[in-house]
Amino acid sequence: MVDQTASWEVAATAARGRSDQRGFTFVEVVVSLSLLAAAAIFILQAFMAGLAHAGRSNERVAATTLAMQIMEQIRASANPYEMVNMAPLPRTPLPLPAPYVGVVNPTPHTFEAAVVVNQNPNFRLITATVEVYRPTDVTPFVTLTTVLDDQ
Repeated sequence: MVDQTASWEVAATAARGRSDQRGFTFVEVVVSLSLLAAAAIFILQAFMAGLAHAGRSNERVAATTLAMQIMEQIRASANPYEMVNMAPLPRTPLPLPAPYVGVVNPTPHTFEAAVVVNQNPNFRLITATVEVYRPTDVTPFVTLTTVLDDQ
């Protein structure tokens, strides 16, 4: 008889233990998954915006480097004020013609460049402006300007 009572107590305890344990309801699982999905979408959008910004930044750096190469050629000419072997350049795709030979664009971006030279006879100054364009844009993507004086 003792054995039977013990077995009933074990069975009752086991049954009570199973009923006390709770799992997640379907509604709780759906709500938690939807919150997780919303957070993941927000993080993914922020990541994609960062990648787009990095791409634009790389393109601007490449255009600025190209403009600096052209500007250095102007400054390195024999007499920048007289523009020896230098001339204005209309908007031209790369590679550039003489005297701007040697300008390289090691990036996959496509650019066009222009050099505008303005002389002010009153102050004996020349303003040299290098403009770098994207092929489809009307306005310059990057503009560098320097003033060359006669001294």
